[in-house]
Amino acid sequence: MVREPDFLRPSIITKIKAKILKPLSGNSFRASGIIFIVMTLVFAIGYSTGIRNSDGPVDEAIKEITSAGQSKVTKQILQQAAIEGAIKASGDQWSNYFPTSALDIFQDQLNNQYTGVGIILRRPTSGVLEIASVEANSPAAAAGIKVSDQLIEINGTDVQGASLPSAIAMLRGNIGKKVDLLLLRNGKDILVSLKRAKITAKNVEISTISKDVALLTISSFSSLTANDVQWFLTNTPHSKGIIIDLRNNPGGIVEEAVGVARQFINGGIIVSFQKASGEKVIFESTETGADQAPLIVLINRSTASAAEILAAALQDRNRAVILGEKSYGKGTVQEFKTLNDGSKLELTVAFYRSPSGRLIEGKGVMPDLVVPESVIASKSLQVLGGLASLITPNN
Repeated sequence: MVREPDFLRPSIITKIKAKILKPLSGNSFRASGIIFIVMTLVFAIGYSTGIRNSDGPVDEAIKEITSAGQSKVTKQILQQAAIEGAIKASGDQWSNYFPTSALDIFQDQLNNQYTGVGIILRRPTSGVLEIASVEANSPAAAAGIKVSDQLIEINGTDVQGASLPSAIAMLRGNIGKKVDLLLLRNGKDILVSLKRAKITAKNVEISTISKDVALLTISSFSSLTANDVQWFLTNTPHSKGIIIDLRNNPGGIVEEAVGVARQFINGGIIVSFQKASGEKVIFESTETGADQAPLIVLINRSTASAAEILAAALQDRNRAVILGEKSYGKGTVQEFKTLNDGSKLELTVAFYRSPSGRLIEGKGVMPDLVVPESVIASKSLQVLGGLASLITPNN
């Protein structure tokens, strides 16, 4: 408990008032003015004193640990551990803490260029870090690392209890420097040794798989993804249909996914959410000339977050047929809060809803047709052919 400063106790304040009022009893206006000034100063000093003495038990414990002299751990490390512990205790698996040293790492990945091994991590409900995505032509891809592999150790350090930003930071390093990963796949340990490289992510790729049919692969949503999609489609004939492959897409920047959806949806809601404060946020399309080519969307159990938002929007708006298996089920709205040292908290503030009002979090997107991975390529062409016979670009 913070002890109230002696000069704020009622008896002391009464004495101050008495001393001031007594010599000024003949000039009440002047007396009132001086009382106001003195009281303002008293409370300002009291407030300042209270702030200086208002460290909670966490701050007090950190002070005691660092002053004991038996540990070389720094105050900053203890503060980070305390914040990460608080996030873990909150039960929100998607919230994260980014110390100032990790902010550049986070931003580099959003900007498609970073030094590492070419993997994106996620933390599922089990709490064990796992591979969410593997960048094509990366050291991780060359080593045979697969989506959903569990990450157990990095360079011999157990990361099962590590925060997501901490694990990502451990994967970064100088180009050419070796990093050893211990993975768990189907109950078997797999040890791989990789050399870090400069990764330039290709989030959007397109190919023509038959006359006027395009296969559009979106591996994640980072800056300029929507622009890249628009450019590729403008320069690739696709009047008979587009197959959008969102399999193993871990998500990314929601606004980029919305930007892609707008290219295929004329007007109306794409996704929405409501904060605890009651504030409603709605992302809509204002397009009137969106691309009307027949659409197939491929998803699997590792299609997550922003990728699920795109799939759900196209499904609810009857704009595409969804093939594959039920998606991952991550539909939380994350917001960043900057702390006074420049570090950031990434906190869950709401849950995304599809145009029809469906929750994505914990439920995922159910495909219109459940199709095994082994036959999804041929099945998607078959379904697309049926759509093309019913839909023309002018509809």
